[in-house]
Amino acid sequence: MRKQIFNFILLLILFNFSLQSCKQKENETPEKNLVQTKIEKKTDSIKFKSLLKPDENLELGKIYTDKVEFIKFDDNGDDSYFFVKKNEDTIGLIYNKDKPQINSGGTLEIKWKMDSLRPAGDPEYLDFTEYLVSWKTIKNNNKGRDFSKLKNQSFVLSCGTGCAMTHNVKTIRQINPKAVKVTFEVENYIDQELSETFEDSYIFYYDDANKLKKVIREGEKDNILETFMGGAKQSFEEFGAQLME
Repeated sequence: MRKQIFNFILLLILFNFSLQSCKQKENETPEKNLVQTKIEKKTDSIKFKSLLKPDENLELGKIYTDKVEFIKFDDNGDDSYFFVKKNEDTIGLIYNKDKPQINSGGTLEIKWKMDSLRPAGDPEYLDFTEYLVSWKTIKNNNKGRDFSKLKNQSFVLSCGTGCAMTHNVKTIRQINPKAVKVTFEVENYIDQELSETFEDSYIFYYDDANKLKKVIREGEKDNILETFMGGAKQSFEEFGAQLME
């Protein structure tokens, strides 16, 4: 009887030890290894394709080189997209970096790869898409920006009690990628009656990120973003931002 009890206790100890070992192994398995296993299983059954190389089966993570036309940069979502055109197809590559300083239509050489994507808010979903690694300019588009949408733009500045100046856009000319000259037809109203009309030109200067840095009235040196206050300053800032949209 004692021998049977001893054997039962021994079996119970061995079973408990085995159970604890299994739990320990489960706890020691890193989550990243589980994720990697899922990726490996999924990639085994996928042929990676891209409109950049439509006739090829692509390798995950391999760097490819292509010559493309730059379309636009969109940073309004969870990921920023660098849109290019090749063979009449438009392709968006993920590029979570600063906005590129190049006009639409420019010719680029890009390096890119296929990589995994987990959309924000849905960590269980696994997809694969193009990522931009780097780019360089081969040929710039010297046509500059299209300002036609601003040709009828206007804003009003207060110039004192009963005085208002309506600035109507007359001409817009891009001097270089970081400077735009705008000529306004200014209507000066005193107590709501038109007293005079004249032209006034300003040059809008931008930094490398296309953010407005200063505005200079033609023939002067002062930055009106520092000398103008309140609504007047805000009106020029808002108009300057629209020039780069």
